[in-house]
Amino acid sequence: MRRILLACMMVSVAAVVSAATVTYTADNTSIFPNPERGFITMIGGNLSESNPYGVKGQESNLDNHKQKDKISIVLVHYYLSNYRTKETIPDKVLNAFDEDMEVLRQKGLKAIIRFSYANGTYTSGGVESAKDATLDIVKKHINQYKSHWQANADVIFCFQAGIVGAWGEWYYTDNFGNKQDRMNESRRAVVDALLEAVPADRMIQLRTPLFKTSYMGDTKALTSEEAFTGTPRARLGQHNDAFLYDYDNMGTYTDTAKQKPWLAQETLYVPIGGETDITDVNKAKQWATYDKTIGEMSRLHWTFIQSGYATQTTDYWRENGTFDELNRRMGYRYQLVSGTYSDNVAAGSKMQVNLQIRNAGFAPLYNERPAYIVLKNGNKTYPLKLASDPRRWLPNGVVTTINEQLTVPSNVPSGTYQLYLYMPDAYSRLASDPAYAVRMANTGVWESATGMNNLGATVTVSGGQTPPEPEDGAVALPAVLNKANVNAYSDDMTWYNTDYFDFGPEDGLNTGRWAEWKVALKYPGKYFVAVKGSYPNGHQWQISLPNSGAAAYELPASWDSGQVTENGEAKWDLSNLAAGTYTLRMQNIMEWGQPKLLNISLQYDGVLPSGVQNITAHATDNRAYDILGRLVDSRYHGLVIINGQKIIR
Repeated sequence: MRRILLACMMVSVAAVVSAATVTYTADNTSIFPNPERGFITMIGGNLSESNPYGVKGQESNLDNHKQKDKISIVLVHYYLSNYRTKETIPDKVLNAFDEDMEVLRQKGLKAIIRFSYANGTYTSGGVESAKDATLDIVKKHINQYKSHWQANADVIFCFQAGIVGAWGEWYYTDNFGNKQDRMNESRRAVVDALLEAVPADRMIQLRTPLFKTSYMGDTKALTSEEAFTGTPRARLGQHNDAFLYDYDNMGTYTDTAKQKPWLAQETLYVPIGGETDITDVNKAKQWATYDKTIGEMSRLHWTFIQSGYATQTTDYWRENGTFDELNRRMGYRYQLVSGTYSDNVAAGSKMQVNLQIRNAGFAPLYNERPAYIVLKNGNKTYPLKLASDPRRWLPNGVVTTINEQLTVPSNVPSGTYQLYLYMPDAYSRLASDPAYAVRMANTGVWESATGMNNLGATVTVSGGQTPPEPEDGAVALPAVLNKANVNAYSDDMTWYNTDYFDFGPEDGLNTGRWAEWKVALKYPGKYFVAVKGSYPNGHQWQISLPNSGAAAYELPASWDSGQVTENGEAKWDLSNLAAGTYTLRMQNIMEWGQPKLLNISLQYDGVLPSGVQNITAHATDNRAYDILGRLVDSRYHGLVIINGQKIIR
């Protein structure tokens, strides 16, 4: 008698389910990292061939900030003072940028990039200025970095224009019009060069509103229609490195009555962030109160601010609760409100999704990011992409309604699937890393291991395609592979006692010998692997599916019994492969010894993949069945059912 094994998964979701409707509970207190938002730290350095890094070597610093302030982005400020008068930057320095970005990638972080030449000012003849590079050298350097910026776009949040003047803030400068408050031709040329060299899907922040309006030649605010189109207007944002300082933020604004409403419209589509420059605690208590800070960030849609500069202000924020509130609300903070989902659907047809999402943060997302409704059953997942663009889920409590009909692919097998909302990074290089996936601010929905948000609902799919049947001559796994069903073997293979593959003639040079079987992986899963044979000196094997892309697995050797270990540690994970027919190769990987292989056994490791038919043998039936209900004889090794009991033999 056969039955279908149903895997039931309990989900902890604070929700009330009525039919196919779920109401979610918002989490308004937790502080957690989310990609491309929040407090930042600044690292970097004055580059040289002897010290070409801005990030590498500062891993512990990053770890501390991740732990303390839940950072997800880092301002990496590179100074090119040593190349201010040189046309060529050495390859060692250029290539170090790639290594820096890889460090961030491994840490689950992204970068805000700024390049500058002058780390400070000087005074000559009563005039304060800064030693930066000429436009000609700047353009050459930008061109040299272009390929490196392009290659690491995945781990870059945005750029800051930098380049000009002290600290790259476009004020004190030797070469671009000292204390210029708007665009001149040389500054325009820098922006042009950056727009061409910076990856087209990444935005560039200018220091003041006037720089953008001067560059554009008008005071029109960016509209929803032009947003995210890749035009200069759609790519130029703002950074304010004197946030809240006095009324005009140290000259950031020349007309607050006009520029702040303009900026509030702009920052719905391009990012603003920076740092405060209030280094006097008494002024902080005057200018950076909780109400003023939250009000200004909310109004202008702030995404990030540095925590390590002007600590008189940030420490004040920590004391009065402002810091934690900013850590929750800077950038986006998406919350599931409610969702209604089809509870039954035929494969190949439409599934209805009606989902409400509140953005409790100050800002939206700015870089492209897909959103999927994922159907999940065991190890099988089927992502259905939403048409809704998360960059347009507006902030400050606005609720966005997503009402879509999603096509369930016809190859989705019949079964019951848990539903998830999944928002991975848009770049394939990061898409599978949960650190770069968006977490919803709700209780009980986040799965840190997968980066998905559990929607607390299921859908039953009917009429789906069943896994493909094995090709002719293929051995269906799980199975015992031996001489009787072998497909091919190396030319110099000989036989020992008729049924043993002889991998070890006395010459000892036997690593080139192999045997292959054509196997059908109908239900991918985790396999218990064991080998029977004769190994007078102990041995070790490598088993692989060379036409699948799966990693080869080295079987552990037992030196005591003369037999490869048969304990539960010899497991081979084939969960992520597609169902189909593969070539399985067994190969000797030791250059000595005389191993003789009788068979290889591949059985499920005790957890049956979704959809596998499980055999329930009668308690009085003392015959042996494999897990698929096939009768096996005494030579069969693996998980079997005898007298209604599952045993491994």
